[in-house]
Amino acid sequence: MSTEPLTKKRLVTLVSGLFILLGLSWFRLSQSPIDETSGWYELRGEAMGTTYVVKFFTEDPALASTIGDHVESALEMVNQRMSTYRPDSELSQFNLSGTERRVLSAQLFHVMQTALAVNEETGGAYDITVGPIVNAYGFGPEVRVEFPSDEELAPLQALVGRGHLTLDEEAKTLRKDIAEVYCDLSSIAKGYGVDVVVEKALSPFENFFVEVGGEVRCQGVNPDGVPWRVAVEKPIEGVRSIHAVVSLQNQAMATSGNYRNFVYKEDQRIPHTIDPRSGRAVEQDLVSATVLHETCELADAYATALMVLGEEEGLAFAEEKGLAVLLLVLESDGSFREVRSSTFTAAK
Repeated sequence: MSTEPLTKKRLVTLVSGLFILLGLSWFRLSQSPIDETSGWYELRGEAMGTTYVVKFFTEDPALASTIGDHVESALEMVNQRMSTYRPDSELSQFNLSGTERRVLSAQLFHVMQTALAVNEETGGAYDITVGPIVNAYGFGPEVRVEFPSDEELAPLQALVGRGHLTLDEEAKTLRKDIAEVYCDLSSIAKGYGVDVVVEKALSPFENFFVEVGGEVRCQGVNPDGVPWRVAVEKPIEGVRSIHAVVSLQNQAMATSGNYRNFVYKEDQRIPHTIDPRSGRAVEQDLVSATVLHETCELADAYATALMVLGEEEGLAFAEEKGLAVLLLVLESDGSFREVRSSTFTAAK
């Protein structure tokens, strides 16, 4: 079996993973008015192994004081249902179970239903059963420094596929036909978490902004009275800079990319996006996919699917579905080429 050197970059990746593990059940919540007289409030904290920001407008300070608890409760619920890092989460318990049918909570059932629908739409390019291969590469809850061999990956591929799961919509149950089948909802759970925050905490408000780990949903206007403006990052390793700014009003936005989460094998950088159809890490010039949608849940899932589909197939899928999509493609000279679907517009 080949092993990858413990380079400085790899060490940073490992340490970051450890901090994520430590932060899964830790919320650090702060709430304060953006301006004492404006009616705008901002909350920042940590949840689901990442950070979140919530901004909203209200003229009722008493109501504003309750929102932090609602946000925390909503994100904790999603984490307890769908985390693969928590051994006691509902999803982890399903992954550890055998082939018996299990009754799911309403929240987990909904996300499973959505994920399986996107799987069908994308011809298997999006597949939540890819978890065993994701874990083998070291992108899951278990950190590893050895790179998986072809011999190790081959039997894992037999565990991947929509056909291994049976979802009973009437009984609200899910079963797997092989006990070792493992589901990973990391490509949709954050987006769903954004939607739950909107539903559970922000429904009384006309103007708000929610961001969880880079996934965003907005409504109304920002404190300046204009539509929210959200940045799309330039997909450069180790650099935080803006490529474009998107104007959002009553929309969600999610971005998936291959420029932050990766491992090294010798001098080769292996991105975290795995093609479920082949069981191999995706190696292509598409480095970032941004999707606008009514719900953050679907924006999140579609963005991941586009990274697997690639530029040509992904753009064709977006046009067929009427999705507003921005793809960034790496050119040979190191620059980035924009590919936009016909329904995407950006405000500079």
